[in-house]
Amino acid sequence: MHDSHPDSDGAGRPGRRDWGMDWDHLRTFESVARLGSLTAASKALGVSQSTVSRQLKQLEARAGSPLLLRDTPITLTLRGQELLTAVGPMIEAALTAEAALDDRPELEGEVSITTVGELVRWVLIPALPDFYARHPKLSLRVLASNRVSSLAAGDADIALRFVRPQRGDLVARKVHTEQYALFASRELDLHPGMPWLGLAGSLAEIVEQEFAQRAWGDRPARLLVEDLESLGLAVRDGLGVAVLPRGFATQLRDVVEVDPAAIGAEELGAVPSRALWMVVHAAKARVPKVRAVMDWAANVFEQLPSRT
Repeated sequence: MHDSHPDSDGAGRPGRRDWGMDWDHLRTFESVARLGSLTAASKALGVSQSTVSRQLKQLEARAGSPLLLRDTPITLTLRGQELLTAVGPMIEAALTAEAALDDRPELEGEVSITTVGELVRWVLIPALPDFYARHPKLSLRVLASNRVSSLAAGDADIALRFVRPQRGDLVARKVHTEQYALFASRELDLHPGMPWLGLAGSLAEIVEQEFAQRAWGDRPARLLVEDLESLGLAVRDGLGVAVLPRGFATQLRDVVEVDPAAIGAEELGAVPSRALWMVVHAAKARVPKVRAVMDWAANVFEQLPSRT
């Protein structure tokens, strides 16, 4: 008598381990497909790019065919698209299971928040002493990015965004309404030919930038930057006029609100306001430590009108 192969069922058929699939490989594949590059996926997962590449190759070897084309950005093959569809419910289930394990009454451990950099620097960081006084055993991981992270995939526990999500098993709560206006340095002599400054890159299509482009018509911007804080600092230093959030502009030295007529901009009425949404996956919303951070963050933003 001879021993069966460890990966067979004794009758020459593949055993269970042959059909097993490494969860890390599937999650890596989902992150690469969703984020569009190995680099972005490695950052989101907290592993090296070589690890991501190796796991993808192992998964493709298991599949027996390519799952994605390593273009810029990544594109999926038909087989890859089929796998991504199949992996979606597994990601949801894993997140729910993780939340169940975390559902303890003790407020300890880590909670992650993702939002735009300006809210991190100007709103959340100044409020952190109060947070740690209330919750000394909790730690925060704060991610500053304009990219909309996937709560369903576990990139973060809580997201603070100016866009309300329309899909997924997510819970959204409005925590603040931001008002906007035209601002310039107090030191500038205003005139109809004033240069204007705006936003580029991932922020080029937001409401405020579209308003600015309409207000100045055919006049090209003197400067376009990819983050709001740089735009505010350029206004503070007298480079031109820009649409800024009132709460942010009031924290800039010698920056004042200006009338469109004084700077040669078209009168379009008030700049549209934007709601800030706190978003959490439904499974995470029941976790005590996540609820504690949500309540703290909501209170911080409720206090903004009195602070600005």
